[in-house]
Amino acid sequence: MKRLFLVILVAITILFSKANVIQANDFAENTANARIAASLYMLNDLGQKDVIALLKGQNVTGKPIRVMFRNLAIYGAGDCEAFTTKTKAGSLVIFINEEHKDAPLEAIACLIAHETQHHTMTNTKQEELRAWLKEVSTWNAFVRKDPTVAHSTHPLIKRENKIAKLYSRDGRGGAIEQIIAQNPVYAGLN
Repeated sequence: MKRLFLVILVAITILFSKANVIQANDFAENTANARIAASLYMLNDLGQKDVIALLKGQNVTGKPIRVMFRNLAIYGAGDCEAFTTKTKAGSLVIFINEEHKDAPLEAIACLIAHETQHHTMTNTKQEELRAWLKEVSTWNAFVRKDPTVAHSTHPLIKRENKIAKLYSRDGRGGAIEQIIAQNPVYAGLN
């Protein structure tokens, strides 16, 4: 009888621990979009714990970051891939240009990883560099896991491959830093 009780107790413990894992990885608070959620799960599976923590609320707002596709031209940012903004309620939202809603999930995940680095909203060239480096390190991790992801002709994949090539020049981000310094979009950043 004690043995049966012990087996049942172990089974219940395992059942509840699995339920907690599933709940901890649930991204309903971050997005209602299935493709974005799939990208978030990919980030989680890739071990991007820092990105997931920021998305879950371990950021300057203390709130989960919402992620969604939007027509960025409405905000005067039609040429942008994505951007992060603060809402009136004080939470953060990552808007991904809706033209990328059919992009490979890995590329969407890389944009999200990039945008989470803007949670401080400091708008500096150093913050932008940190975001680009997070994006390229995430992309490189996806490519190491499955080199075929780099073979797509989708514009976001071309972007990721270009950034990876820039990074590979020196392995420290100097070439990326030069691109940021020369880009008129970032000219007003300190």
